Amino acid sequence: MTASEIAQALEKHRRIMVTSHVNPDGDSISSQLALASVLKTLGKRVSIINQDPVPERYRFLPGWESISSQMGAPDVTAVCVVDCANPQRLGQAAELITPATMELIVIDHHVSNDGFGHIQYIDPEASSTCELVYRISQKLGVKLTAEQATILLSGIMTDSGGFRYSNTSPATLRSAALLMESGAELAWISEQLYFQQPLRHLKVLGQLFSDLKTAANGKVSWVALTQEIARRHGFDINDSEEFVSHVLSVKGAEVGLLFKEQGNGIVRVSFRSKGRVDVNRLAAIFGGGGHLQAAGARVRGSIDEVTRKVVQTVEREL
Repeated sequence: MTASEIAQALEKHRRIMVTSHVNPDGDSISSQLALASVLKTLGKRVSIINQDPVPERYRFLPGWESISSQMGAPDVTAVCVVDCANPQRLGQAAELITPATMELIVIDHHVSNDGFGHIQYIDPEASSTCELVYRISQKLGVKLTAEQATILLSGIMTDSGGFRYSNTSPATLRSAALLMESGAELAWISEQLYFQQPLRHLKVLGQLFSDLKTAANGKVSWVALTQEIARRHGFDINDSEEFVSHVLSVKGAEVGLLFKEQGNGIVRVSFRSKGRVDVNRLAAIFGGGGHLQAAGARVRGSIDEVTRKVVQTVEREL
């Protein structure tokens, strides 16, 4: 479907729930906040419910406190799922959705999206789901406030790597320019995202870098973040989303891997690529998915077992 058709579908409903995937990232949080704000401008009653809380690094976003982790049954006629490739990724929030009584609207840019929902707006060529939400806001005829523009530009920046990744298109930059004209301050957003890191984050990153390893003649680089390291520094493992980008910065590396020990025998693996290797395909081997340059998977096993298995698989597939 098109942005216009999604706008028409949203206009039909008065009570809407917005949700997204577990372990939310910047685009997930920003697209939820922006969509909810735009719909409230139109007089809709909107609630945002996620399984997991907002990571500390995104708590500069206006309205982040409105995202609830309380799993009470919502009184809504529609659920809008943003930035999520399949219903399993919703975690406990999926249990709140009853397709027989709620229209399920999906807005996403993952190439691995399985087409769930009653209606979908999926564009894998978009830099971010926020770019799609911006298009929808235009079709809804909403004049964005500076706050709404700030939220949308923040999400676009996080998923485009600050406009460094290959998913940054001319359309992305045009959207960014229009959002700046609506009042978003690029320099302020950049400072919040990249130059306001808590000291404990940097200490954890420094320890990980001291143990960084490579394989396949330097084409693969990886680090492992254990529960023990996190406890030692009072660090929330879910705040480590951007660490993998630093791992990929190694000269000669084509794939960067971050292994995060979640507990309960689960290791989350973040895959990143400079564009010449399709990490969505690599993540799919382990039941995950995402994009050409950024993907993830949850793998059962100890962190040593999972690290060995994933690195060996990536080496073999290169």
